[in-house]
Amino acid sequence: MTGVLRNTLLLALCTVSLSTLTHAASFDCDKAKTKVEHLICNDKALGELDVSLSGMYHYRLDSAADQDGLVQAQRDWLTQRNRCADAACLTQSYNDRMAALLRTPRAGFKTYRNEELGISFEYLGNRQVKPCPKDFGPRCVAVLGRGMTGSNYLIAFNVEDGPLEKVATDKAGFELQNGKWMTTNGPGEPQEVERFSGNGWKGMRATISCGVSDPETGYHAAGGECYWAVLSDGKRSVVADTQGIIGNDADTMRSVKSLRFER
Repeated sequence: MTGVLRNTLLLALCTVSLSTLTHAASFDCDKAKTKVEHLICNDKALGELDVSLSGMYHYRLDSAADQDGLVQAQRDWLTQRNRCADAACLTQSYNDRMAALLRTPRAGFKTYRNEELGISFEYLGNRQVKPCPKDFGPRCVAVLGRGMTGSNYLIAFNVEDGPLEKVATDKAGFELQNGKWMTTNGPGEPQEVERFSGNGWKGMRATISCGVSDPETGYHAAGGECYWAVLSDGKRSVVADTQGIIGNDADTMRSVKSLRFER
């Protein structure tokens, strides 16, 4: 065996060994720089803790009463975590932080009321309600939250004149087929539309596959799940929709369920 061939084989074996030792984490282990990052990437249990904590942090951040305070607390914790010199210290640090995240106070709910549109609904107190983008028309409001990368809103409520089934057909892409209401929008298979009801209204809803754009990976034709609903008091209707990346969480669905027609 020549020296060149032997060195090539040794390099390949080393590469396989290193890739075997690298485990999943919430960050890109190929770009790990610090000692702590390498400890996490080379220890399966630490990698799993890192992924779990990252998911918990973002989940708690969405509903936190003091989002800015939670962001700062997370930064402070990262500074403390990065002082660890071994796996035992890191394990304790992650467990302590997850216990602290579980105690994060949740934001309460507020009521949005618009006399001009004649609707009201509840929304999570750390969110905002603002007019929809201009192309939605003047009778539309949207719920906005923190960190909406790739989305203009969490959910939009567009007020339309007309009864439930007409608006569902004209504005939401719902269609009566062989005695069943089905979706027609989106690249995936048609979905059966579900009936539901609330305070003074009846509704129709469905979740469909839809196209989404990601700043890093580009456009994905069926990469999202868009929620569509139509709520009606018989004379007026509200079309609610999400954009496929965010907005299908329980707090946003509470906004839908709590909607009232005020006139």
